[in-house]
Amino acid sequence: MTGCHSVASYFYAALALILPAMALPPCVVARDAQNQLKSQGQEHAAARPVKFVAHRIGRFRSEVCGVGDFNNDGKLDIIAGSYWYEAPDWKPHKFRMLEDKVDDKGNRHTVAEDGKGYHDDFANLPIDIDGDGLLDLVTCSWFSKQIDWYRNTGPAGGQWPLTVAEKNGNYELADLCDIDGDGKRLEILPHTQDTKWYEIGIQKDGKRGLIRHSVCEKQRPFGGGVGDINGDGRPDIVRPDAWYEAPADPRKGQWKQHPLAVGSLTEGQAEHTPQICVYDVDDDGLNDILTSSAHRHGIFWYEQKKEGPSISWKQHVIDKSWSQAHSITLADLDGDGDLDFVTGKRFYAHDGNDPDADAPLGVYWYELKRDADVKWVKHVISHGERIGSGLNIPVVDLDADGDLDIVVTGKWGGPAYFENKTDKITRK
Repeated sequence: MTGCHSVASYFYAALALILPAMALPPCVVARDAQNQLKSQGQEHAAARPVKFVAHRIGRFRSEVCGVGDFNNDGKLDIIAGSYWYEAPDWKPHKFRMLEDKVDDKGNRHTVAEDGKGYHDDFANLPIDIDGDGLLDLVTCSWFSKQIDWYRNTGPAGGQWPLTVAEKNGNYELADLCDIDGDGKRLEILPHTQDTKWYEIGIQKDGKRGLIRHSVCEKQRPFGGGVGDINGDGRPDIVRPDAWYEAPADPRKGQWKQHPLAVGSLTEGQAEHTPQICVYDVDDDGLNDILTSSAHRHGIFWYEQKKEGPSISWKQHVIDKSWSQAHSITLADLDGDGDLDFVTGKRFYAHDGNDPDADAPLGVYWYELKRDADVKWVKHVISHGERIGSGLNIPVVDLDADGDLDIVVTGKWGGPAYFENKTDKITRK
C-alpha cells in the first residue's frame, strides 16, 4: 500500500497477508493475521475514538468503486462509474461511457435522477491484467451477463478498450481474493449462481487474460467469500448455502462441499448475501463467518462449533434495525488489534421494492468488543445525508496519513470518501 507507514504500520504489517496494493479485503481474512498481532504484542493496543469527515468526489449514479494508483504517481486514486478521480484533488478523467454500454438484447441501462434503474457495471477491481505495469479494471455485468476488463491506456488517455473475457450468466458482484493461498489477493471470486473463480493467465491466443476455474455448477443464492474454515491453512470458498473445502491444488483438485445456511433471520435458512467474511470473531482459534441479508433485515456472525471433524454454526444477530446491508468490509478502524467491520445501506437495490427501501441512507462501522461475550457496538459514520454504500466498500489509507479511510458510492450519486480524522494510536 502506498504511503502505508507511521501510525498504521504496526497493524498493517500484521495484515500484510490480506492486503493488496489498493484496499483492505472485503472477503478474505485469515486467522494468521490475528496470530501475528498477538506475536507482535499488538493485541493490547488501546482502542481510539474514531472520527470521519465526508468528502463528495462525484455525482455519478453507479454502485461499485475501486481504489488504486492508476497513473503510477504514488498516490491512490478512486474509480467509479465512467470516471477515475486523480488524487489528491480528485480531478475526474472519463475513461469509458457506461451509458452507451449495450447488452445482448440491444438495451442500454442507466440510472434516473430518482435512483431507479441500473448501470450495467457490477464490479470495479483494479488489477494489472496485461502486465504492462498499469492497473487495469476488471468489471462484470448483470444484464450483459459477462465478465470483462478495461485496459488502462496510461498517459495516452482517452477511452480504455474493453475486452470481454466470458459471457456465461448474471454477475451481481466480484471481489479480489486470495484463493490459491499465496498471500496475494490476485484471484477473482464472482457472485454468480454457480461457483467459480478467475485468475490472470495465458490464454489460447498467447495473450494475458482471465482464466476460469469451475468449482460447482449447482445454482445457489448470490453471495460469497473466501477464508480458511477448517483450519488446514487453505482458503476455502463460502456461499450462503454451502462452503467448499479447498483441495491441495485449487486449480486441478476437487472442492469438497459442506452444508451451510447464512444470511437470514430464520436460523438454518440460507439467503442472498453480499460478501461473506471469514474471521475468528471470538478468538477461540476457530474461524467464524460474518455476513448480512443483502436485501432484507439482518447482519449476523456465525460462531463455529467443532466436535472432532464435525463443524456446526451458531447464529448471532448483530443488528436487524435497517435493511439492504449489501456490502461488508473488515478492517481495524480503532487500532485495537482486532477487526471491526464497515457496512452501509444500498439505495434502491430493486428500485424501491425492498423492505424499508425509502428509509434514510447510512454508513456505519461496528466495533468488535471481546469481553465476557462478543459484542458489536454500532457507530454512525453518516446517516440521513443521502450517502449510503453500494455493492462494495474499499477501506484504505487513501491520503497516506497512517489511518484507514472509507470509500463508497451508490445510485444516490457518488463516489464519496470518509476521511479518518482519528487521533494517533496510544498503547496500554
